[in-house]
Amino acid sequence: MPRILLVEDHEGTAATLTAMLNALGFGKVQRARDTESAIAALKDGAFDLLLCDYQLGIVSGLTLVKLIRRIGGIGNPMLPIVMVTAHAEGGLVQEALGAGVDDFLVKPVQPETLLRCLNSVLSKPRGFVKTRDYAGPDRRRRKVLDNPGRREEDQKPGRPRGHNPWITPPKT
Repeated sequence: MPRILLVEDHEGTAATLTAMLNALGFGKVQRARDTESAIAALKDGAFDLLLCDYQLGIVSGLTLVKLIRRIGGIGNPMLPIVMVTAHAEGGLVQEALGAGVDDFLVKPVQPETLLRCLNSVLSKPRGFVKTRDYAGPDRRRRKVLDNPGRREEDQKPGRPRGHNPWITPPKT
């Protein structure tokens, strides 16, 4: 059974999400009320998934995501992260995805949507991109081998295509 860290500062929302998770069969849910308690929980225990609100008071959920995705940061940089928020403006969603969120849910969350999202993130993980200071999910949904927008050095003859040493395939 996956161990989930729920980071939510609103009592009612936290209770609702916890009840939904329990009803859907996710019985190992630990709650953190803010970024500081989430950091402490991530340092103390291993989790299979982070379900995190965007707005957490002083330090946002986005900051927490960036701290996790930074190599040498807190916890496991390859931890699947789902962000939950009532604010779904395009810029916010893109910023969260760029920071390393695996998926994004908009409140109010329906149980079916939550289950579909968590099953997808846990059972069909994307490959991860690793650099010197960042690890996060690969945003590309498909591989494009002959992209005219490719960097010039990638277009040189003899350069192998279709293999990127920074991409780690998902575990099967």
